[in-house]
Amino acid sequence: MAQSSSVQTMQAITFSKYGKPSQLQKATLPYPTGFDQQSNVLIKVHAASVNPVDKMLLGGGLKMVRPVESFPHVISYDVSGIVEEADSQGLFEVGQEVYARLFGHSSDGAKTPSFRGAMAEYCVAHVSNVVSKPNNVTFEEAASIPLAGMTALQALATSGLKEGDSIFISGGAGGVGTLAIQLAKNVFKAGRVVTTASKGEKADLCKDLGADFVIDYKSENFVDLHSNDKFDVCFDTTGESLSMARVVKESGSIVTIAGNPTLEEIRRIGGTAWILKVFLKRKEKRKEFKAAKSVNASWEYLFLSPSGDDLEKLANYIENGAVKPVLDNTWDFNSESIQTGWQGAFNRSFSGRSKGKCVVKF
Repeated sequence: MAQSSSVQTMQAITFSKYGKPSQLQKATLPYPTGFDQQSNVLIKVHAASVNPVDKMLLGGGLKMVRPVESFPHVISYDVSGIVEEADSQGLFEVGQEVYARLFGHSSDGAKTPSFRGAMAEYCVAHVSNVVSKPNNVTFEEAASIPLAGMTALQALATSGLKEGDSIFISGGAGGVGTLAIQLAKNVFKAGRVVTTASKGEKADLCKDLGADFVIDYKSENFVDLHSNDKFDVCFDTTGESLSMARVVKESGSIVTIAGNPTLEEIRRIGGTAWILKVFLKRKEKRKEFKAAKSVNASWEYLFLSPSGDDLEKLANYIENGAVKPVLDNTWDFNSESIQTGWQGAFNRSFSGRSKGKCVVKF
């Protein structure tokens, strides 16, 4: 059951209008109250991670799909911490260690308040998107998992990847890529995993995670290398799904999470604004789809869907050693240093050069 708190305010990383990363600032906000305690828990945040989608949201790239309900808005949606106020259903207990993905809504459509961001001392999460933290990882490691892990898991499931298949994953050293390599190899039991990364540290990381071969994207072209050695599945995290039509097998599949989504995918996640028709194309009209169809392969754009089941699966994979979190670094929420404080995490993640995830610790 919920417990009362003497806390009146909290610190949070917010933005008050759409714009550049410089819009982010630390602000004092009211302690979260007024949420539905039947279906939500209040989490005392121990760590939160940054994702590329945060940059898109901040810049206004999602305002036609999921506009910010009110400003100032707390940024970031991957979190780990301890339950401060439990749900009245008794699904979680005060003091329980959890990790969560904050969607602002649940799989049943219920909404949480507009202070839904994770980069704060406290946050509210719908119980359908909260899972017990794996015992064998830190809060920082747990906070790195939700978006990247669920995205990789849902993409591979959508692709139809099965045991023994070959898969090409672009951007293997990124937050999604590092987890996709491990899931493909250790969970889906792919027979061959090939990815792209720069030489040196990032390529070595990909090999350590299970990649059978790493292509140096700066000096090599995956199309030239694999036009005669094709893949059952291609997973695009870098915006290269058009070229992947030249390396996917007949009857194979291409799944992308990069670039503009399809109109169908936006509608699937609840976007209904008529103006979307002006800016987005139906799948059948996309050149990527047409290129895949020309070789009798499928092409899909994937937007992450809320799934407590997937969070639970990921926790199990982590606990049994099939998947391990990969952190680029951690930064201090309480520090205002551009290098070591919370700003450093956003700068590093938004640069596109991080290996694994950028995490802020509280």
